[in-house]
Amino acid sequence: MVVDGLGDGTHRSRTAGPGLEFSQYRSYQPGDDLRRLDWKLLARSDRYFVREAETDAGIALHLVLDATASMAYAEQGVSKLVYARYAAAALATIAHRQGDAIGLTAVSDADAVVLPPARGPRQYQRVLRALDGLTPRGAWPAWPRFEGLAARRTARGITMLLSDLDERSDEVELAARRLAALGDDVRLLHVIGPAEATLDFHGALTFEEYETGARVELDPDAARARYLAARDAWLRTVRDGLERRGVLYAELRLDEPVAAGLRRALVPHGRRG
Repeated sequence: MVVDGLGDGTHRSRTAGPGLEFSQYRSYQPGDDLRRLDWKLLARSDRYFVREAETDAGIALHLVLDATASMAYAEQGVSKLVYARYAAAALATIAHRQGDAIGLTAVSDADAVVLPPARGPRQYQRVLRALDGLTPRGAWPAWPRFEGLAARRTARGITMLLSDLDERSDEVELAARRLAALGDDVRLLHVIGPAEATLDFHGALTFEEYETGARVELDPDAARARYLAARDAWLRTVRDGLERRGVLYAELRLDEPVAAGLRRALVPHGRRG
């Protein structure tokens, strides 16, 4: 349902070959399909030309999924990891329908799942099974370990990094920036709950950090203005830093349909809506 709402055809190439949309003429070469000869042009020029069209070229979709403990955070019964799994499965379905290679890296310092990109129904099913089996634990690893996971990929392509950006410093952002430096088209999909974004909690509460166990006693109503100002400043810094390195940022909010967030993530690079 999510994929049908998004539609296929999320990318196209400028590769010339047999297709529907005319691209150019080129001189006939032995072995070319005679059905592609332009007979009218032959009559005018007494030379053989072949019509070429733009075709869709297969690419590799790399799904990088934050499977750390903080992704267990839930609002209205939906956890960040469950939401991210649905989003990743929808992206994998689009790629599979287009004939693209699909790879999955589920990231945690407690464990990691790495499926190098491959095409075909078996790979598609392997990715879905791996997503279904994920549980949140551990923390995001330091760059050297993540680099070792990323190095197991066999092709460049589009990287969709799904994370809640719960970091000790900037390790998730660093991973996105360095993947972009390697030549990938990187999109960071920030999974966020609406109550978390606005500190929509009330009464004297104790907040516990999933990955460290650290606790903070807080009156959300008294702290909300300072929290929102600090969060807005942090988010501006994150977005600006990512987009300067060519990484597109998009939010996936737990209170909206998966397709809405994915539609923002699938816009062409250079466009922001």
